Amino acid sequence: AKAAQPRYELGVEPDRVTLYVEHPPPVEPPAELAPPPPQPLPLTAKERKKLRTQRRQAAERARQDQVRAGLVAPPPPKVKLSNLMRALGEHAVSNPTEMEARVRAQIAEREAAHLARNAASKKTKEERREAKLAKVAKDIALGVHVVVYRVSTLPTRQQLHKVELNATQLHF
Repeated sequence: AKAAQPRYELGVEPDRVTLYVEHPPPVEPPAELAPPPPQPLPLTAKERKKLRTQRRQAAERARQDQVRAGLVAPPPPKVKLSNLMRALGEHAVSNPTEMEARVRAQIAEREAAHLARNAASKKTKEERREAKLAKVAKDIALGVHVVVYRVSTLPTRQQLHKVELNATQLHF
């Protein structure tokens, strides 16, 4: 007959205990989340204006330093019809018609470059549509409050069309 196994108080069997220690992964204690850190105070309009001015001045200083160091070519003078005589001096006096035509060409070139930059940054129709749908999805995620009305009949097909069009535009 077998000898009775000794009973251990904590239910631990001594032959299963080794010199190796098992470290279980740390588990966060069930507690409430810490409150979010306080949001910084919003800047006043005057402060935003001051920061913008400082950023722009710093960028301009950096650009001027690069021009002085010879890393970047200096920008050509921005000649307009109002400063034609001051900017071009003797050349404008000797041949004013040619200089005026050149200035008008530069103005047109600057305007074309401006319009090209705007066109390059403009979203396509598909991108605008996707952005709109993403905005609607985000708004829906926050929660939707709806009131539903049941209309048994609409007097005209025009009103029916308006209701259907409204529903599709509002993604109902």
